[in-house]
Amino acid sequence: MSRRDEFDDERIVVVEQGGSSGIGMLLLGLAVGAGAALLFAPASGRETREKLQREARRAGRRVKDIADEMTDEVTERVSRTRSKFDESVDRAREAVRARVHDVGDAVEAGRDAAAQARIELERAVAETKQAYADSRRAYRDARRADDTPGDEQTDAAPHSG
Repeated sequence: MSRRDEFDDERIVVVEQGGSSGIGMLLLGLAVGAGAALLFAPASGRETREKLQREARRAGRRVKDIADEMTDEVTERVSRTRSKFDESVDRAREAVRARVHDVGDAVEAGRDAAAQARIELERAVAETKQAYADSRRAYRDARRADDTPGDEQTDAAPHSG
């Protein structure tokens, strides 16, 4: 049985009508019952008073027992709720820690990738500069070769016109 199931089986019904009127109504009911008992009691006044005192003490103990039970139940429910809340907060904190760690890893991977891309870009730029310099040198060398003596054209070239 899961933790959830063991708590779901307990069903408690609490009926409230504005604050502590439930206990007030109980005490009112006891007073009305005691008054009715006095009116219809076949015993003497002293016996009736003693009986009422006993019943009042018994009712007081019962009210105290009910209040204690309710206090215990509320305390237990608060404790369970607090425990569940603490567990949820702990799970949320752990999830946040994991996300922070994952983001840190992603940032580090991004930095590494950016550094590698920079190295490759610098290499490509250097190669391009070298190729450009080589092509300029080859062009100059080719022009110099074309400008060597003996290969010059004469000024007597025929003109069309």
